Parts: sequence; structure tokens; C-alpha cells
Amino acid sequence: MLLAAFSALYLSVSAQITVTNATFPVAGDTLRFAYDESPVGFNPATPPGGNQIWNFSTLSADNTDEMLYKAANSGTHAADFPGAELVLPGATGETYFNVTNSKMEVQGYAGADPAGFGLDVSTPFTPSLIERRSPMNFFDINSQQSNLNLTFPTDQPPLDALFAGLPVNVDSMRVAVTTNRVEAVDAWGTCQIPGGQYPVLRQKRTDYVSTGIEVYVSLFPGFGSWVDLSTLIGSGGGGGLGDVIGTDTTVTYRFYSGTEKEEIAVATMSNDLSSVERMRFKRNQVTTATPDINAPGNAGITAFPNPAIDWVRFDCTNLPQEDYTLKIFNIIGKVVWKENYQLSGTRSIRVELDHFKKGTYLYSLSDKKGNVIGTKRLVVLKP
Repeated sequence: MLLAAFSALYLSVSAQITVTNATFPVAGDTLRFAYDESPVGFNPATPPGGNQIWNFSTLSADNTDEMLYKAANSGTHAADFPGAELVLPGATGETYFNVTNSKMEVQGYAGADPAGFGLDVSTPFTPSLIERRSPMNFFDINSQQSNLNLTFPTDQPPLDALFAGLPVNVDSMRVAVTTNRVEAVDAWGTCQIPGGQYPVLRQKRTDYVSTGIEVYVSLFPGFGSWVDLSTLIGSGGGGGLGDVIGTDTTVTYRFYSGTEKEEIAVATMSNDLSSVERMRFKRNQVTTATPDINAPGNAGITAFPNPAIDWVRFDCTNLPQEDYTLKIFNIIGKVVWKENYQLSGTRSIRVELDHFKKGTYLYSLSDKKGNVIGTKRLVVLKP
């Protein structure tokens, strides 16, 4: 009996994997993912502990993506990030990474500004924001703080129009984006996804992203001071700038294997952690059929115009009579707009984009059972 007890203990302990830097991407690697935009019936937020099974094998591939990592010196803004080893081109810009034996960290970003003002930036994270660590083991707990500081002149669109109505002269604006990241490897076990299952470590990541804005107010030529924007415009004022100020909290559960470079699954949780808003998972040769939306019996949705500026029209076809939900997500999977409709046959839905910032979004139509009719990209441009 004693031997059996020791054997059981050994098997339990040996099942815990260690994730090493062998899973860090290198130049030339393409990481392939699929996304379930309306996951229902999955629970990644099980209590901490070992020897668990997370069954995500019935996830749907609403859309797919590929991330091609390149040598940093091939990037358009490589000169701004000396020491970077990798660059990841994306829909809105380039992300540069520093890679060592113990960590893979985001060194900086160049492209559309992360605050959403429709301006181009090239800025480092200070210090670099750690994305992956090695080795990763059960019980690991880490935290860090990183900052992005952006300064813009206010005599160019769209900022010139935003500040035109203020009773003072605003020369420039600076945006401070602070990320406080807390990570805990709190569970291990087996993660099942479409096309495979893997021994994994589960990491709970909580990002607190705070945005503050200051403006430089000239009292008279040669003299001025930096002023917190909220004291000038109040909450929600300033052409919507007030809506940017504050802290957003994002919780994700991330499942890492010791052999695959992709995360096996990443679950983005609702604010109260009661449900999953989006699931990204390793794409194991998952193909997403693109139906002919005009064929009888095939329901579909498209957006026109796309890219859109002031408004977009969603054209729905071949819909059985039912209640549907139309959602628009930002690039990190957060729902930024949704509405319920009773639809049948062919219908068009117009959505005004006055409150949308420039960038790439996803739109999704689902029925009352959560079945997704279609999920596609929407690009919003602003003059």
C-alpha cells in the first residue's frame, strides 16, 4: 500500500510540465490560431489545482489568423527599436520584441496610436512588457508595470477640432498608458481543443490598463503648464476624450504546452468572470468553410462599405425567422456594440459609426441559441 501511494504521488507530480524557451517564436515562424467569437458552455475558470481536464474540443472556428514573426531589421520602424530580435506586423502597426533565454517581451509598437485618436506613433514600452517567461512552472506568480507615453501636437487633425472650443490655448497633449500585469500559474492538466489534446499549464493573467491625458496650456507666450484634461472637459467631454480616461481590466486564462509555440487556448473573460467572451485556440488544420451566401438555405452576413467611415450597412441573407444578436468587437475581442433584432429572409441593418475610433473590428451575427451565422472583419476609417 505504501508503494502504491508513493507511485501515485510520483505520477501526479511528474504530470506537471515545465514550459521552456523552446516555445518562444523565432524569425520565420508562423503561428496559426482560430477564434470562437461566441463560446458557450466552456469553463476555463475552474478552481486552482492539478490534474484537471479542460474540454474545449467543440469550439467553433468562426475565423482564423496567422502571425508571421520576422527578423526585427525587416520592419519599417526597426531603427526606433534597437536591440529588438523580432517584429510582428499587424493590421494596425508593427510590434517589436526583445527575446532572451528567460523572457519574450514587447519592446515597442509603431502604427495607429493605442489610445485610438487616429494618429500614427512609434513608442517604446518602459520597461518592456513581458509576454512570455521561461521556465514557466506551476505556482509561478509574477507582476510588473509598464508605461507608454505619447505626446501629440494639437494643431493637426483630429486634435485641432477637439480642442477648438476650449477657452484656453492648448499647445500639445500627452497620453500616459500604464499597464499593471499580474500573472499566476495556478493549475495544470490536459487541454482538449479541436484536432488535439495537450498537457498544459494554466496561467491567469489580469491586465489593469490605465489611461491618463494631460494637455499643455499656454497662459501667455513663453509660459504654460501641464493640466489634467479631466479638469478642463469633465467626464465624457472633449469630443469623447473623457471616455478614454480611466482604467480597463481584462482577465484571460492562458493554456501553455511544453511543445507548441502557440498558446493552446486563450479565454477572454467577462468583467464578472461568469462567462467567456471569446476563445482563441491553436489551429490544427482547422478550415473554415466560406458559404455562398446567396445559395438557398445558407444564411450569411456581409458589411458595406468596408472599409467604412461614417456608417456601415450589414446585409443579412437567407435567415430563418428568429431573434438574432449583432455584435461588434474591438481587436482584442471586447464587445463595443451590440443590438438584438427579430429577422427573417433578407434584411439590412445600418449602424452609425460616430463613436467608433479608427481601426480594425470584428462583427458577428448569432441566433438565440448562440449559433454564429458569420464573423468577419470590419475596418473603420476616419478622415
